[in-house]
Amino acid sequence: MLILSIVALFAGPLLYQWLRAGGRFAHTVDRVLVIVLVVLVVFLLVPESIGEMGVVALAVIAAGYFTPWLLELAIRRAAHAFHMFSLAFALLGLGMHALLDGAGLAGNGAHGSHSLELAIVLHRFGVGLVLWMMVQPALGRAWAIGMLVMMSVATVMGYVASEALISIEGEGVVHVLHALITGVIIHSLVHRGHVHKPH
Repeated sequence: MLILSIVALFAGPLLYQWLRAGGRFAHTVDRVLVIVLVVLVVFLLVPESIGEMGVVALAVIAAGYFTPWLLELAIRRAAHAFHMFSLAFALLGLGMHALLDGAGLAGNGAHGSHSLELAIVLHRFGVGLVLWMMVQPALGRAWAIGMLVMMSVATVMGYVASEALISIEGEGVVHVLHALITGVIIHSLVHRGHVHKPH
């Protein structure tokens, strides 16, 4: 399942590139995928945060979404820098998420439960797509591939260090970070237009 989860991480970006090869439909595909990913994040990650923190999670998610936007609005000349900062923060969050995914795969595999393992593998498809659509327009294809490799390494590390990671997964600070990062990820997807792929 660990190998399948890494394959799924790369499958999303590969599908995206294949769809974009359609030419005239590329822009439409791009917009539709952004909308779909935002909806998926809202309906998958937001309820998870609410379940962990209650309605307070909505305020934390809103802070994660609006803080980078307000900073960009206040200092327009630094909008690019602030967007890159929020992108970096979102990537750190996805890295933490990858560690916990690896730990989840190890924990459930040890107990003979394959339903959660399958769910993790399937959602990694979306994670890879989210990562690619945030990084590739801002930093280019090489950086995006590099980030996918780093997420794969983080997953393996989480798998190996599963016992230590599972023990901190229920901590309150992790829940707050999870909610904050959810807001930042939504921001990074919605405001992809603030950055352009380097030539």
